[in-house]
Amino acid sequence: MKNLLWQFLDMQLRYSPLFYKRLKAIQELEKTTPSELAFLQEKKLLQLLQKTYRYSSFYSKHWINIDKIKSIDDLQYLPCITKNEVAEHREHIFTGSRFNKMKASTSGTSGFTVRVYRDYQSVVEEGAYQWAHRIKFGHYPGMKTVVIRANLSIKDKELYNPFTKTLYLSSYYLSLKNAEWYYQSIKNFAPNAIFAYPSSLESLANFFMVLNKKLHVPLMFTSSETLYSYQREKIEKVFESQIIDWYGNAERTIALKEQEDGLYDQMPLYSVNEFKEDRIVTTSLINSSFPLIRYKVEDTVLLHEESYQFSFEKRIKEIQGRSDDVLLLPDGTRIGLICGAFDGIDHVLLSQIVQEDPNTFYVNMVVTPAYSKKDETLLKEQLQAFIGTHVPYTIRYVHENEIIKSKSGKFRLIVNKMENKREKQFSQS
Repeated sequence: MKNLLWQFLDMQLRYSPLFYKRLKAIQELEKTTPSELAFLQEKKLLQLLQKTYRYSSFYSKHWINIDKIKSIDDLQYLPCITKNEVAEHREHIFTGSRFNKMKASTSGTSGFTVRVYRDYQSVVEEGAYQWAHRIKFGHYPGMKTVVIRANLSIKDKELYNPFTKTLYLSSYYLSLKNAEWYYQSIKNFAPNAIFAYPSSLESLANFFMVLNKKLHVPLMFTSSETLYSYQREKIEKVFESQIIDWYGNAERTIALKEQEDGLYDQMPLYSVNEFKEDRIVTTSLINSSFPLIRYKVEDTVLLHEESYQFSFEKRIKEIQGRSDDVLLLPDGTRIGLICGAFDGIDHVLLSQIVQEDPNTFYVNMVVTPAYSKKDETLLKEQLQAFIGTHVPYTIRYVHENEIIKSKSGKFRLIVNKMENKREKQFSQS
């Protein structure tokens, strides 16, 4: 009874009249011209900067006279802030009411988590942006949904919310031993969509392939991890589904939505984004209570070849993930997008590249009994295409529990422990 009460209250808060008002307004932005969006974005940014300068002791101490910032182009004259600064000055950044203050944390895949604050309005705003995108593909609030993320504690295997028709399945119990249970749970529930980490769906797809089973789920909405091409191909085949990806962060400073053509668009009036070669510099427009202005996001993207006048019109071809999730070769070459090395290799359940030494690395592979020498030869050939012939490495066949994931179950294809050690040392200095 207590759980039902909390679920009902949560539904009322998430899908309040304010939510539907904001949802309609965001959907209307699709009809707005680029010049109108540019005007609205700049107006919203300047209002945010004025409020931040007035109420945030952190920014007022570090910024130049805010009256000198007259346009989006002037934003570059303000200094960037880092994750470490947010962790150290969190209370001085916050400008909202302590009665409307919600805690959240970054995922910490690099070993360094940061707590941030949100208010109710920003939570509603984020939900409205996400649902506007889902509705565009035919998934509406109230439709049957399976969620396979870190929403449940490690003690809970499943939870059903009858008010939102959402079945939560734990991401902590993914294994071949439990695959039949996941299969029957999803099949019997017959959802219109699944929300999950890409790696969770890949794991299920691998297990179902071993069991020679398929499911039909019309839509898959992935987020929180880089979605690799080999994962997409496998998941869509096993689930007879269409994957729609969403890129965002716990800090709520950027959101990119995948479109029908496979390219990503920026969410209008969500943020101001500066795409650099080795990072993204973001300014959130949806959470004025915890303003993150020119916040460094250690991710990289590959821009589409077309370029537009207004920054929010830039389209993204690929999300390349964290800039430190790279393989460092002895000659200094940094390889981040190596997922193609695993394309077309059969009988592989999980794979991950781990580097602890600048001169070598190892590839952890979880495979089925049907994995053969032919599969290994193909893997070596494809790895060679990315790294050349002069870099030594070791292929290790391991158990699934030896694949490195974060506490929340998130997965990275490349785990560079050299970079992570340096980041951790820096954050503690």
